[in-house]
Amino acid sequence: MDVDPSLPWRQVRGEGFSRLVGPIRFARAGDNLWHAGLEIEDRHLNVGGVCHGGVLLTLADVAMGTASHEAADGHGCATIEFGSHFLAAVKKGQTALAVVHQARRARDLSFMAAEIHAGGRLCVRASGIWKYRASARPVPSGQPRP
Repeated sequence: MDVDPSLPWRQVRGEGFSRLVGPIRFARAGDNLWHAGLEIEDRHLNVGGVCHGGVLLTLADVAMGTASHEAADGHGCATIEFGSHFLAAVKKGQTALAVVHQARRARDLSFMAAEIHAGGRLCVRASGIWKYRASARPVPSGQPRP
C-alpha cells in the first residue's frame, strides 16, 4: 500500500514525545478510514539497522488516537488499551503508512484497528481502545465532577 498524494494530508501537532518521533502526517481517507505516515530516518533505526519497534508503535498510537479524536468531532480521548503484532521490518528511507479504522464506538469508548505498511509489505497490526474524556460542561454545585 502506497501513500496517496491526493489525500488532504496535514501534520499532526506533536507534543512531547510525539514531536521527537515525527513529523507524522495524517489524512482522512474515506468514511471511517484514516491514514498516517512517517518517513523513516536514521534516528528511527535500532541497533539492527531497521526501524525501532517503539517508533512503529508510536505511529500506530498517534494514528489511532487522532482518528478516534476525529471520529468524535474533536472530543478528547486517551489510550486505555493497546496491542500489536510485528510482521516485517521497516527500513530507512521507507514511509511507514498506518491505515486506521474505527471498529466500534460505544458511548465513551472507541475501538480502533490499524495496519502499518512499508515497502509493499504489511509490517505491523495493532488495535486499541480509547476512552473519551468527560465533557467540559458545567456541573451543578454540590455534584461531583464526572
